[in-house]
Formats: sequence, structure tokens, C-alpha cells
Amino acid sequence: MSIELEPSAQLGFRRPLTEPIKESLIIRNPTQLPIAFKVKTTAPKQYCVRPNSGRVEAGEELEVQVQMQAMKEDPPIDFRCKDKFLVQSVAITAEREQLSPQDLWPTIEREARDQIREKKIRCAFLPPIEHEITQIKEEDELTSSRVSSATHSTHSTINSHTVPAPASPVHHVAPTSTIAAAPGLPLSNSSSAAASGADVSALRHELEAAHETIRSLQSNMEKLQSEASTLRQRKPEAGSSSAPMMTAVHLKHQQEGYPISYLAGAAVIAFLFAYLFF
Repeated sequence: MSIELEPSAQLGFRRPLTEPIKESLIIRNPTQLPIAFKVKTTAPKQYCVRPNSGRVEAGEELEVQVQMQAMKEDPPIDFRCKDKFLVQSVAITAEREQLSPQDLWPTIEREARDQIREKKIRCAFLPPIEHEITQIKEEDELTSSRVSSATHSTHSTINSHTVPAPASPVHHVAPTSTIAAAPGLPLSNSSSAAASGADVSALRHELEAAHETIRSLQSNMEKLQSEASTLRQRKPEAGSSSAPMMTAVHLKHQQEGYPISYLAGAAVIAFLFAYLFF
């Protein structure tokens, strides 16, 4: 069974050490039995402990006052204190309840020394509060400076890598028609592929004229087919003078038709214009 100490590892005394300094050491008993304790130090002339021994009931705690005597002068800031405290404790059983406080520890050390639990606490000389406040401010300023430098460096890196591209002038290009070469009609170069407005207008007129011609031819062909169908349906009488007349009319219409070369030329023109612009 062991006790708990607060502070558990280090007891600090704040400068200036030229004046008496008093600190508290809390001894807590988390066990189910009373515990006897005793406090020892490596510098008994320098420290005064009250009480230096006693009893802590189960589940309770006790405050021990540790007073350091005033020094003639403060030791250097980098001085490392080597003073220590030793807190011994042992459980008080029913048999030990009959012993007086003066006889308790001699009996335990003589008969049950292996049951004694020990905890060590070292002493430390702390800087004055003003020095700590100044040190905290300096650390805060240093941290702020580092954060600011890191932020500035980050912004510089971002600015160095993120350079806005110069605005390029916008050129308004008039829409032009892309003329692909028809099979068997090679193009000399790219400049000859762009047709001027006048050429396009002339080609449109030619296309319209070709369409008119084609429509007229189709109309004439329909008429001829209609007349031929009518002639087939009618059976001319033998010796009738109307049959030679009908045949003559039919031949006349055929002779008055458009030449085949003209029709072929109109069809080629229509094909080329539709291939180039549509």
C-alpha cells in the first residue's frame, strides 16, 4: 500500500531565495487502512517540515508545510539544486494500532522494514514571477514572429508561382466557309480555298438558274409521260388520220426537248455547288 503525493516529483521554490519561502506538500491516502508517514530531507538545516511525521486516515489527505530558510544571496540562475525529500509510509494494521507514535517507526524498521514504501521528491529553484512573465512574452513574440515569417513566406511562394497571364487581344475573325476539294478538283493553296463575296453571289445565281432549269425539265418530262400514257390508252382506228397526227405531235415534243449535254452540264453544276457549300 502506498500514498499519493502532490506535487509528485518536484517541489519548487521561487526566487528570490534571500527570503523564507513556504510550500505545501499534500499526502493522500487512497487505501482502506490508515497510513503512517515520515518526511526526511538531505538538507535538514535548510528546510523545516511541519509535520515531519504523522498519520493519514483511509481515503483522506494531509497538508505538510515545507519552509526553506532564507539564503544570504541568490545562487546563479543556472544553479541546479540537489536537495531532495524522502517520504516513507507504511500501513497501520490492527496490531500496530496499540503502538504509540514514538514506538511505531522503530518497531516497523526493526520488524517489518520490507513493508515500508518510499517516494522521492527533488527540489528546484524557480525564477521570479516577473522573469517568467517576461519569458512568456518573449516566447509569444517569437512564436508570433515565426508564424508571421511562415505566413509571409507562404504568400511569397504563392505570389511567385501564381503570375497572372497577360490579357491577349481578342481578334474578331469573320466567319469563312471551308471549301473542301471535290474529287478530281485539286486546290492550289489555302488562299485559293477562300471564295470572295462576289464569287459566292455569282455561284448562287448560277445555282438558282440551274434549279429553275431542272424544274422546267422535270415539268416537261412529266407532261411527256402524261401524254405518252394517254396515247397508249387510246387505240387509234385503222385508216384514221388522227394516229399519224398524234405520232407527229409526240415526235415534235421529243424534238423540242432540251439536249442531253445541257442537262448533264446543269446536273454537274448543281452537284458541285451542293458539295462545296452544303
